Amino acid sequence: MTTTKSRVYLVLLTGIAGIFFSAAVEAQSSVFRVYGGLAPTSYRLTLDISGVGSVAAKSNYIAANIGATWVSTQGIYVDVRGEKSLSAEHDLWEPDGFGAQKFSRDAYTLTGGYIYVLPGGVSISGFGGYTYGKTILYAPSGFPWTKDIFESKGIFIGAGAGVPALGGQFSGSVALAGMKGNQRDDNGFDINADTTVGFSVGGAYTYKLSTAWGIIADLRYQQYKYDFDNEIPGYTVTEKIGSVGVKIGYQF
Repeated sequence: MTTTKSRVYLVLLTGIAGIFFSAAVEAQSSVFRVYGGLAPTSYRLTLDISGVGSVAAKSNYIAANIGATWVSTQGIYVDVRGEKSLSAEHDLWEPDGFGAQKFSRDAYTLTGGYIYVLPGGVSISGFGGYTYGKTILYAPSGFPWTKDIFESKGIFIGAGAGVPALGGQFSGSVALAGMKGNQRDDNGFDINADTTVGFSVGGAYTYKLSTAWGIIADLRYQQYKYDFDNEIPGYTVTEKIGSVGVKIGYQF
């Protein structure tokens, strides 16, 4: 990796959490890669009114991830990614004797960035993009509403780095997000957050199985806070999402 004719290690970002996916490609050509995998995920949503109290909904589930990345010979890349919870339940209403209820979460992210490779194979990256997330907490039978929906969308920026090691690559990143937030149900309740801020951190290890195939083990943590003070004084909602997963990728 000492000349432009040698192999250049490009670290491809996948999603807001900044989990990196490395690929060895020839400098004379661009790369297109698709990937998919599963991630055991822990989700917690805390609803709090200052001076009144708080309640929390928790769910542990498997998330399915799928995405695609294109990277140019100059180190510019674009990544699109989606994830969806598989069969899952939440415990918001269990303290009231209603038992676990259905849970659903979808998230989609479009990221663009730039990779620079330093001598020795260390890579650094700056990136930004747009993210959308939607969480649905279904209500027990007989309630006036059937589901509560928490939705966020907005932009993020971040930075990361990758280091070759153990025949593959270790990488990590951090990102900050500024978004719009909304909470509603299907019975007329609908409020918008004054501000929704969030951050994410991630780390990964990538290993190439062959010229085309690669495997990635990653972990990430995300947190978002919705401030609804203008709608309900003192009301905030906090999302915390942690996951550990494995992805398989194919490079064309």
